[in-house]
Amino acid sequence: MNNVSPNQPLYLYQQPMFSLTVSTVLIVENGVMLIEDNGIYRFPGGVVKAGLETIQFASVRYIKEQVGVTLKKDTLMPVDFRSDPSRSKEGNIVDIGFVCILDQTPDTKDNVKWIAVDFENRKTIEDIDLYMDHEILLDRALEIATIMK
Repeated sequence: MNNVSPNQPLYLYQQPMFSLTVSTVLIVENGVMLIEDNGIYRFPGGVVKAGLETIQFASVRYIKEQVGVTLKKDTLMPVDFRSDPSRSKEGNIVDIGFVCILDQTPDTKDNVKWIAVDFENRKTIEDIDLYMDHEILLDRALEIATIMK
């Protein structure tokens, strides 16, 4: 029997057979906002709270918590779905990638870095180590951003 109340949206992520995560590319000016942790760069994101939040809300929440920027969920564009068995020992994590194009450079937390991007070649200008499969997400996000600009 399904435990969804009549007032609960049906698109909430309900009963996890796998872990669902979100990652969001924040594009501002000619660069991206990345979180730096011991020389490794990643996009803001994390695990979606099953049954408690939508995928978009999780992305907005993580951007607020990790970057310090408040977004509206309708500013996010989904760009990909990635699954990499090395993300967990069970091999059951799916990451949904979003892109958000900001109008101006926001004030952010100390560990958030602005990194210049070569849009034509869809890569960062400086050589940086990106977390897991975030290079794939960056490539897809920059492709969408190039079309949108």
